[in-house]
Amino acid sequence: MAFHEWHARWWQARVVEPHTLRGDASSIKNHVLPHWADWEMRAITRMDVQSWIRGLVEKGVGASATKRAYNLLSSIMRTAVDDDVIAVSPCRNIDLPQIVIKPPQWFTLDQAQSIVDELPAPWRTMCLLGFYTGLRWGELADLHRHRIDRRRSRLFVVEVNTKSGIKEYPKSSRSRREVPLPPHVLDALEQHIHPLDRDALVFTTITKGRAGRRLDDGNWRRQT
Repeated sequence: MAFHEWHARWWQARVVEPHTLRGDASSIKNHVLPHWADWEMRAITRMDVQSWIRGLVEKGVGASATKRAYNLLSSIMRTAVDDDVIAVSPCRNIDLPQIVIKPPQWFTLDQAQSIVDELPAPWRTMCLLGFYTGLRWGELADLHRHRIDRRRSRLFVVEVNTKSGIKEYPKSSRSRREVPLPPHVLDALEQHIHPLDRDALVFTTITKGRAGRRLDDGNWRRQT
């Protein structure tokens, strides 16, 4: 069986989130299929895989992109073993480029304030909340009023806004959490949520004629 034939079957059977699927499709199109498409599955050796990795590095493909491409190839080969297409996966004991973990870079108070000062009131509150709680954009965009505990100055991160809609769980189990609110952020938040119903989204669109809708990641980043 040719690699591209097995890849097609493997791809159709996958169960992953839509945004993961988009990223994987790009990696496979750019880095995996151009090299492996016509190879016979049984002909691929461990050294072939290692040479492919070396080739990606020499082309200037970043460490993270190389690792993602390798992980996809490894998954394809692992399922081929499970289905008795090949006896052993060639993806074992492969040396991968090291991913350099950069230390976090924090906004200074002046930098944060300069951003907040440029925003309309609703986004000013959303931005303040992001600065002082570390919530991801999807968590901010799907925050509901009843998740805010004003008495204890806390909010609960439960839902997340994604390109495929609202999901009732964040990115990981550890992401479902209780977050403290500094007094000045809580004050701004209380003014913002005062007219909202208990189950309403805290942040929605403000464009004239389209106000009150769920935020879209791409539109919000482009316009705001």
